[in-house]
Amino acid sequence: MPDFTDNLRPSQPDGPTTLAREREQSNVSTEELGQHLLASDGFLERQSRILPILQQEPLFKKDKQQNLSRPDRFKLGLARAKACAPPG
Repeated sequence: MPDFTDNLRPSQPDGPTTLAREREQSNVSTEELGQHLLASDGFLERQSRILPILQQEPLFKKDKQQNLSRPDRFKLGLARAKACAPPG
């Protein structure tokens, strides 16, 4: 007896295609929308100041993170949290 999953096909259009089409039809600037939603409380400014610092810190590099064991990832998370904690 054949399995019903043998006849399943992906629905069309898929999610990314639909999203791309909707974005093309929109006249809303994503840059302006981001400024409107995030700039009022200073989030974008804080992020632009903090990001270069974090990118230079070896503790926050993610290139070898996938190969870590669960205990090592936990320890890395603790070390990152300690680095981000306010002094005192």
